[in-house]
Amino acid sequence: MPGEMVLAALRQVWTALEPLDIPIAVMGGLAVSAWGHLRNTQDVDVLVGVERARFDSVLQAVRPAGFRPKSRPVLFRIEQQNIAQLLYTPPDIQWDIQVDLLLVSTNYQKTALNRRVTTQLSGLDIPIAVLSCEDLILHKLIAGRVIDRADAAMLLRENRDEIDMDYLTDWIRRLALHSEFAEIWREAFPSEAPPAA
Repeated sequence: MPGEMVLAALRQVWTALEPLDIPIAVMGGLAVSAWGHLRNTQDVDVLVGVERARFDSVLQAVRPAGFRPKSRPVLFRIEQQNIAQLLYTPPDIQWDIQVDLLLVSTNYQKTALNRRVTTQLSGLDIPIAVLSCEDLILHKLIAGRVIDRADAAMLLRENRDEIDMDYLTDWIRRLALHSEFAEIWREAFPSEAPPAA
């Protein structure tokens, strides 16, 4: 189960963003936990359905809830992704929890947000939305870190019977993630060839 302080930060940012009536979905390690692969995570990652021009409304919503920028400028770009890194200090705690807000930057991310799934995380008293398992796998492949690929392989193993393989392989093809997908498929199912994408 994710740490109590990480869940506290998630609860705080979720309740601050929800009144904006914009699509939001948890991604990253907390979303991985929602899909049956429990792993420790130290931060909160949220995909937010606003573009860069509307980010000020997001920042105005989270500041009164105790969030502050990790650095300046608050919003920066890595490749095609606009990201804001915020810090939150839960009450009576001496350390900060990082919350990354990833703004929708591509048509694929808009599609992923539209497919978000409402769930109840263990240890959290409010419902939240997470990326679908297929979209979480795709985001993990796009990120490309070793831990992301390990997560993606585990998500395949844990959720194989429920995964919409047609949707997944269609986006594998569109996003040109063939080699990355083949790698995690081999890790998840060593004796099977990956489905054609």
